[in-house]
Amino acid sequence: MNKKKQSGIAEFNISAYDQAEFNDLLFENMPDYAFVKDENFKIVKANSAFLSMYPVDIRNKVIGFNTLEDYKPDEAELFLAMDKIAFEQGYSETVETITFPDLRIRTLLTRKKRFETIDGRTYILGIATDVTEREELIEQLRKSNDDLDQFAYMASHDLKAPLTAISKLVSWIDEDYRDELPAGAIENFELIKCRINRMTLLLNDMLTYSRVNQTPHEEEEFSFKELVLEQFDIICINKEFNLSCCELIVSLQKDAIAIVLRNLLANAIKHHHLEHGNIDVTIEEQKGFYSIKVTDDGPGIDPQYSSKIFEMFQTLKPRDQQEGSGIGLAICKKIANHYAGDITLVDQPNGTSFLVTWPSVPTHSLHSKGLNNET
Repeated sequence: MNKKKQSGIAEFNISAYDQAEFNDLLFENMPDYAFVKDENFKIVKANSAFLSMYPVDIRNKVIGFNTLEDYKPDEAELFLAMDKIAFEQGYSETVETITFPDLRIRTLLTRKKRFETIDGRTYILGIATDVTEREELIEQLRKSNDDLDQFAYMASHDLKAPLTAISKLVSWIDEDYRDELPAGAIENFELIKCRINRMTLLLNDMLTYSRVNQTPHEEEEFSFKELVLEQFDIICINKEFNLSCCELIVSLQKDAIAIVLRNLLANAIKHHHLEHGNIDVTIEEQKGFYSIKVTDDGPGIDPQYSSKIFEMFQTLKPRDQQEGSGIGLAICKKIANHYAGDITLVDQPNGTSFLVTWPSVPTHSLHSKGLNNET
């Protein structure tokens, strides 16, 4: 018995069907706009979808013609440019917004592939996919995100002035009348100061979040360990934490990765259940990306919160127990995604570990020293 029949695989015997007719059937029934052009840029074959772009009375002037006169000059120029690239390099691809001969305006993803026939003649096969709705949705989403970022920037920026004024006023009252105030009033003043500090932190984080997509960071070569130590020194004040970090010379967007590291290190210290602890930062260069892991020996994070922690304004404890804006990890996520990377919570029995993946930038001078020193 035939092995393919035994395995249940159905096989279509193409030899029983005329090859040319079968190919024509496939070509004709493609949902995309399909066409073939010769080296003179004339259309020698087109399916019904492609011909439907043209009014019925001129469809007989498509096959055998270049049809460039049916389009706007700038659109026709682009067609020819992409045709030439396909003939010269073997392939071309572009997203183009064109006015069809029937006056419809559509956005197409057009791909052209060079091929040769048995007799040695060269042609290009073009497949144009209508992506109008997709591009419109992408543009709407982009505009919505831009509007939200602009709102966050304006709100956080404009709110800082009155907040600063309130902070000064509270400080003046506290300084001038502290000895005259009852204990309850002094306690309330301390609460007001805490709220002001929290609001300032929130506004600063909102500004950072809103500027992620608007502040490009250039790649530069630097010592990863030195960057980690710099961020650690900024945030580890009056607490006893040991930091270990391996050395690696990297080429990355330094300012952007610094923000991510600073937030992760700050979280490791802030959410630790003790006034002392250990933090381990590792980095490995893998094919096409860096793998960065920040691990602490704190209380850990319940797996049920593993996805929520990257959302805006999410905190694991009430803000009266733990100061924070609830935006830090959302900032890390947005920055990593902006540079085509990602950040995830690593599942482990003890402590907390975050894994950051970040595309690497090729450089001839990358090297690892393989050191691991305690600070």
